[in-house]
Amino acid sequence: MSALPAAFGFCADCETVHSLPVGNSRKHALELMQQLDEFKRLDSLPGSNHQSEIISHKFSTDYLWSEARGHMFGVLECEDAEGTPVVLKAFSGQYNGRWFVDGWVPPILDTEDFYRVSTPVDHEIKLLNRFIAEQKNPELIRKRKALSQQLMKEIHALYRLTNFHGETRPLTHVFRGGIPTGAGDCCAPKLLNHAALNGLKPIGLSEFYWGRENKSGTRRHKQFYPACAEKCQPILGFMLCGMETFSTAKNTKKSQKAIQIIFEDCEFVVVNKPSGLLAVPGKGPENQDCVTARIKALYPHCIKQPEVHRLDMDTSGLMVLALTADAHRELSRQFHDRETEKRYIALLDGEPAEESGTLELPFRLDVENRPVQIYDPVHGKIGITRWKKLSVENGQTRIEFRPVTGRTHQLRIHAASEYGLGVPIVGDRLYGSGIAPGQLKLHASYLSFTHPRTGEKLEFLSEPAF
Repeated sequence: MSALPAAFGFCADCETVHSLPVGNSRKHALELMQQLDEFKRLDSLPGSNHQSEIISHKFSTDYLWSEARGHMFGVLECEDAEGTPVVLKAFSGQYNGRWFVDGWVPPILDTEDFYRVSTPVDHEIKLLNRFIAEQKNPELIRKRKALSQQLMKEIHALYRLTNFHGETRPLTHVFRGGIPTGAGDCCAPKLLNHAALNGLKPIGLSEFYWGRENKSGTRRHKQFYPACAEKCQPILGFMLCGMETFSTAKNTKKSQKAIQIIFEDCEFVVVNKPSGLLAVPGKGPENQDCVTARIKALYPHCIKQPEVHRLDMDTSGLMVLALTADAHRELSRQFHDRETEKRYIALLDGEPAEESGTLELPFRLDVENRPVQIYDPVHGKIGITRWKKLSVENGQTRIEFRPVTGRTHQLRIHAASEYGLGVPIVGDRLYGSGIAPGQLKLHASYLSFTHPRTGEKLEFLSEPAF
């Protein structure tokens, strides 16, 4: 089993990327799937104390095929202090209105406090709903919104996360900004919090979906998925702190190259690639860690070559990778036929004379100085880029590039060449004054294409770190 992460996140406290591999957890997850198929309920699996039919019917897996649709489940492979294997299992949020099921890890929050805080406010909101339906009073609508927002703040304050240094923090400390609905209720945080509180060492994690496909079509029965990006990655960065011995980010600091999952679907994923990480594998064992390798490890059903397009190792930003052959075929066609739209933000080490324009330069590979590209009006192939200035500060120019073609190093050579803008991108170690990888100020900030299955136009944005 690959040692690449099944869950990861950046911890702001220690400025370290922490991660957790799949390990042997996939085997335990498949065993859990078999048990769900056989027993068709959560509370009568091996290791559970069977409850009365009056209660246990609430935990039938029939619920997962109703209008409520399916659920995410997770398995965490651990060891206790003596090295004895321990397998924990969890479901996301509540199951059919219940927080607790025998044999499954409990929620992170104190449910008595949850009902103490939420019950009176829920009652008041229901009354307001009735009055609003009758009167359509804007003041009542504003009051309901304020009550809901205040209630969410109080509920979020009930979540106390514990990491493997034994440190406990509230959600507000971990997110340091807006907190998504449902944060702290997913399988991975529940499992890791339980392990940390009980002195268990996590070894591997797997999460899968069980039941009727969700409404957006992004979750399907018996499919494995990584810990979600929006709700879980900020939490996991803190919760995995203290796990360096078992992390693929062992002894690394802020320079560790972690990818962020921007969007995930059954057909494809969109990621935010950091500068300094390869998009695809290079030559030699030291160059096998890359975006495609990590995506294949996170999505076991992924095709062998998921990359649809590429970014230079030194370029950061948005990439789309296909998980199925059909999606790869359609997305590749869109890129080939120039039906996609890409925009980049760059910081130039100087100021171009013009405010905007279109660059059309012929260039080719310098075969004696790979991977450098050189201007060649005879043998070169044309690269086309539209550009415009955004701002100038301290002698550096923020610029937007809109490439029409997708040649290797196109934006970098269009910026640096004397036949182009004549101003290299800051940190460019091939065409400018940069001396180390990972310093290039070039970021793929916008990506638009058509969903390969539904035909819906999709747009993704990512702000650069510079």
